[in-house]
Amino acid sequence: METSALTRLLCLAIATLSGGLAATITGWIVWATERNLGEALLTGGCSFGCCFLVVLTAIRFVAGRDA
Repeated sequence: METSALTRLLCLAIATLSGGLAATITGWIVWATERNLGEALLTGGCSFGCCFLVVLTAIRFVAGRDA
């Protein structure tokens, strides 16, 4: 039981960090090209959400029903 909780926590940390990296990169790109803070934040937030969901889905697919 404890191993399953630690595995889920590790998967959540990986998804959060990869989403944060994607959000930071896309936010910087939008800020560098257009200098619009609102658009950079919105783009970064959408990028975080999409990357987070894709990584969690990929982890669940690879790990099966256990993770």
